[in-house]
Amino acid sequence: MAAGRRVMSNAGVAAALVALLVVAAAAGAAGYHVCDVDTDSMVSNCRSYCTVGSTEASPSGACCGAVHGGDFHCLCKYKDVLPKNIDANRAMQIPGKCGYGATSC
Repeated sequence: MAAGRRVMSNAGVAAALVALLVVAAAAGAAGYHVCDVDTDSMVSNCRSYCTVGSTEASPSGACCGAVHGGDFHCLCKYKDVLPKNIDANRAMQIPGKCGYGATSC
């Protein structure tokens, strides 16, 4: 890991991703980038895994690809916005299931 780089918990990343889903959906998402994540791609590829009642075993490769390379520290500022239709426990699984390291806000 690079010196001086912050590490955030999987929960922090997940909360940030979920919050970003909400922000992107509210903004219309088309071609919109937040924290180096294409929100249109993230919303369309990750929402089904995070939605309350989802039975998907893991996030899709497309979901992992959509959030790959994102600036997770930047996403921390969105962690307090959690929509009611998103299962936060499932969202917290995304970083680990996609093979991203432990992170902390």
